Amino acid sequence: MVMTSLIVFVQQVARIMGYIGALAVVAMMLHISLDVLLRNLFRYSMDTVPEIVARYYMTAVAFLPLGWLEFRRQMISVEVIEFALTPRLRRLSDASVMAIAALVYGYLAYTNWGKAMKETRVGTLVEIATYKMPVWHSFYFAPVGFSLAALVALLMAFGYLFNTSATQIDEAGNEH
Repeated sequence: MVMTSLIVFVQQVARIMGYIGALAVVAMMLHISLDVLLRNLFRYSMDTVPEIVARYYMTAVAFLPLGWLEFRRQMISVEVIEFALTPRLRRLSDASVMAIAALVYGYLAYTNWGKAMKETRVGTLVEIATYKMPVWHSFYFAPVGFSLAALVALLMAFGYLFNTSATQIDEAGNEH
């Protein structure tokens, strides 16, 4: 029961982060299109567009959907000898891979949380012409995405080890 609730909760959070990443793609497209339109029609350029695209939109697109991609098993994988393994060994192999992925994501989350906190304390700014734009907020996309992906990978590792939760995780990952 607790595992089911945790899987459902993590799935919902991962889905929301995926939607925010998708929204960032749309916002980036509209923002860049508006800048191009204003530049070509009125010879007016919004100076902050490159920084906002690089610091906010692109980082949101790159990091926030990681957990959702892991849930849906849409990350890149290479299965060289998987076909020769028995179902039990395949589950053990998948559990090992997900446990290693959870460790890597966890380490990346840990290091990026430190960086985000440092940038928050400093109040990182980017100077654009005569305007100072705060960008410290954007440093939180990576640790949030990596933390969520680590949690999903850990849940999936347990799911492969204990067949009962594997079914729940499969169902959660296949929902659209």
